[in-house]
Amino acid sequence: MRLGIALALLAAVAACSGKGKNGTTAGGGSGGPALLVKKVSVSWGIDPGADAAEVFLVTTDETGKQVSHPLGTYQGKCTTIFPPAEMGAITGVACVMGGGGTELHAIARPDEIVVLKLGTAANVKPDPMARELVTVVKVPLGIAIEAQQ
Repeated sequence: MRLGIALALLAAVAACSGKGKNGTTAGGGSGGPALLVKKVSVSWGIDPGADAAEVFLVTTDETGKQVSHPLGTYQGKCTTIFPPAEMGAITGVACVMGGGGTELHAIARPDEIVVLKLGTAANVKPDPMARELVTVVKVPLGIAIEAQQ
């Protein structure tokens, strides 16, 4: 009797293993629903003024829902940048006025996006350790985080 129940359970598990008749996995093959990949795209919102700009971190999830996170007002003309690799950032903004300015860097972590700011000066290599925390945006653990320029 126990052997019969065990075989029935094994057969049920095998039937639900995700393999279809054509050898494709459930949801990924032809005819099945597509898998929804959980991700957040990170971009910047810049509202320029006469000599300063308001900067926002914008997160967009896989459904298209956007959330704007205000980061403050920064002097100069602000544009998106790719920070140097040693900064560990996926995207950034540089606000430049005269010979210096401010950079904002977005760093992806497993469950958050950390935004740091860094003062810059002409002809001076920026120090990653000189950055200051601006904000932390929590995201679900394990979600893919990508930069959108």
